[in-house]
Amino acid sequence: MATVGKIPRRFYSATSVYIDDWYKQIVKPRQFYERCSDGKPRRYFYNIDLQGRLFLEEVFPKNITTSIKDEKFLNFFFSRMRHVNTKEFEFLREHDISDDYPFVSKCGAETNFIRPAATPIVFHSLTNQTLLYGGNLTVQFESDRLAISKKSGKFYYRIPDGIGSLKYGLVSTSIGVALSNKIIHNENGAGKFLYDNSVEIDWMPSIYEPGSWAMPEANAP
Repeated sequence: MATVGKIPRRFYSATSVYIDDWYKQIVKPRQFYERCSDGKPRRYFYNIDLQGRLFLEEVFPKNITTSIKDEKFLNFFFSRMRHVNTKEFEFLREHDISDDYPFVSKCGAETNFIRPAATPIVFHSLTNQTLLYGGNLTVQFESDRLAISKKSGKFYYRIPDGIGSLKYGLVSTSIGVALSNKIIHNENGAGKFLYDNSVEIDWMPSIYEPGSWAMPEANAP
């Protein structure tokens, strides 16, 4: 029988701490970015934080003021995200950064390499049963698509039909806190949880966990 109660801390990390030190560690010399942006094709490098905000990697500090906010650009950028292909991987390997940028977003002749803090898709808002990501791109919220990371305890959402080659998106802290009011522990479910006392929340498959490129915070219990 399910019992009402708060989700244990290890199953949901409700933190908004910004780890600037991590961003400072992963930034490359300015000459690297200048050389890549002057090449053919032009190449740019971006980060996506745990709230779904987009930044040029060399920009500091990273906060709401310095994030890219143009909705048209964000929708274009996020709708074209996918995993790197063989040619893009070879470019990264030649620069000894093949483990750093698992995703790209193409814009004509430009290649935008992406190193997210966790996943490149982060659902930052939930309005009228609709999840938003990027600028104002939407996915219909269905509770049976919720999943929980065994490594971090964070909520993820299984994306209908995927976005590019992406199968799961991170649920932002603010949405996770709101959803947690409807989630209870299922005592007969081997540690699993129920949404609205009826829908069992699955564990996210381990192959979709953030990789070595992710911010340590993304995998922290």
